[in-house]
Amino acid sequence: MRARRATTAAAVLLLGGLLAGCQVAVPGAAGVSAAGQQTADRRAEQRSAVDAALTALGQAPALALKSATNGAEQQFRVTRGGNALGGLPLEGRVVQVTAAAGQFYLQADADYWKSHAIDEGTQFGTSWVRSLGSELPLDPAARFAPKALADGLRKALAGLDRLGDPVKAKLPDGTEVYQLGAAPSVLRVTTAKPNRVVSFAPALLDPQAGPKFGTEFRVGPLAGDALKTFHTDLDNTVGGLGQPFEGLVQASAVVTNDNLDCKDFVGSCTTTVDVSNSVVGSPSGGGKSVVHINLSVEVSADSLGAQTCTAAADAEPYATVKMSCTVKFKLPNRTASYQVLSKPNATAEVRAALDVNAVKQQVAAEFAGLGG
Repeated sequence: MRARRATTAAAVLLLGGLLAGCQVAVPGAAGVSAAGQQTADRRAEQRSAVDAALTALGQAPALALKSATNGAEQQFRVTRGGNALGGLPLEGRVVQVTAAAGQFYLQADADYWKSHAIDEGTQFGTSWVRSLGSELPLDPAARFAPKALADGLRKALAGLDRLGDPVKAKLPDGTEVYQLGAAPSVLRVTTAKPNRVVSFAPALLDPQAGPKFGTEFRVGPLAGDALKTFHTDLDNTVGGLGQPFEGLVQASAVVTNDNLDCKDFVGSCTTTVDVSNSVVGSPSGGGKSVVHINLSVEVSADSLGAQTCTAAADAEPYATVKMSCTVKFKLPNRTASYQVLSKPNATAEVRAALDVNAVKQQVAAEFAGLGG
């Protein structure tokens, strides 16, 4: 019995010795090195600068985004509420954008529309077209508005490597910036306070669609006189939109009840027809549209030749309108009768029924709230 007690006591002492040994600290195994702490401090400074810059960006009343296409600078301006105006680079060409009162208008050349399988490319290339922002790779009025842009860039930063040592760079004007990410997804933020976003790559917002807008947009807030100038420019553009094409609606026209009336001894012949139309598609953004009809009539007579007259009219979708046009022949100085033929043809195009004054009032209401 005594021997067992001694053995047990020895075991307990040994166990206690092992526990005591585990509690001995190893010099230099804990804590952060001076270099590591400096890197952590620099990362914290960068995070603070980026957060302040994006907060300021999201609170701006309006922004000006600038880019270059074929050596020419383009400027796109957009308010907090998505009213916008300007040129955007797109796959080597420039498209003009106007967004006002929730409606989106696009102007591009005929080649752009043809590349999007729009048969009316030649006509569209000479006028504004009411469409949707989704016509473009990214809806610029929605995605580039201050708060939306700031939110999009914050989301993009979550996917960047932010554990390394911050990268600083000097811009041509001497401004020092933090450069986050790598080409083609780069964000630049000033190191000095008040921190601001200097530029961003569209690829940050969408890696696939974003690069179609080019490699970089330079960013600047708009306030004061610059904001008032923006309002004036947008107001003038809205006033000059005229009757834009509807980009999402197509129409066809059919001529019926062809009637030809020629005045004896005068030489004038009037063709009167009924033109009915039908449409396919819906107006953009629920706006109202009107069908614009162009009538062309070729009138010919034996030995008198042929002449053409034209007329135009607006009609409600699926409606029928009466149209007429007149030609006049030069009659010879003798009594004779002639057989006269009339060949009418009508085409239809859908236009936006735009209430310019109502749009201007809605735009003015937003700018008044922004100070412009």
